[in-house]
Amino acid sequence: MKSFIIIFLLAAAAFAQTASYEVVPNTKGNEIALSIVNESKTINADLLTITLSKIPKGIDLCNTRYEIKNLKAGAEKETVFSFDAKRVPGTLKDTLAFLITDNNGGSWKKEIFITYALPKEFKLEQNYPNPFNPTTVIEFTIAKDGRYSVSVYNVLGQLVKTLADDEYLPGYYKVNFDAARLSSGMYIYRLSGSNVNMTKKMVLMK
Repeated sequence: MKSFIIIFLLAAAAFAQTASYEVVPNTKGNEIALSIVNESKTINADLLTITLSKIPKGIDLCNTRYEIKNLKAGAEKETVFSFDAKRVPGTLKDTLAFLITDNNGGSWKKEIFITYALPKEFKLEQNYPNPFNPTTVIEFTIAKDGRYSVSVYNVLGQLVKTLADDEYLPGYYKVNFDAARLSSGMYIYRLSGSNVNMTKKMVLMK
């Protein structure tokens, strides 16, 4: 995702609008681009600093500060902030607050709401790490209300462990699997429930 927000600096009008953008939880490489415009016809901005003054726990930003040097009158410059969305289901929105300052004492604020899309299809992701020893993470996506389970089986089809068995709302979930007491080899994990039955393989290597 790359969202564009135009901010006008060194002008009489303030920018108070709050933008809202939808992202998918547990996705990487999302981008928000702030386009900074110097609307003055005569005054250059020698140095502008854009920083995040508010960073939610569910947002992992790759960069939190950006500097623009010598933004001439009438010129425009784009700044890009990349982030990973680590939110869990149930989160309605997060707020990113930007503070823009110049070397003449001017300052501007901009808030951006990040909302989280609900999934439209079931998914069972490959565990990570894989091969593993002795713990690994299994992520899965629920697209419809209902009761679902995540279970691990050996190659003979025998149940080794049930990792999850509960009522779930649409969203993005993950469970941990600790195989410290199991022997090396291939195992099968399954997401099952109403209208879904998905399996994948994983390897325990001690």
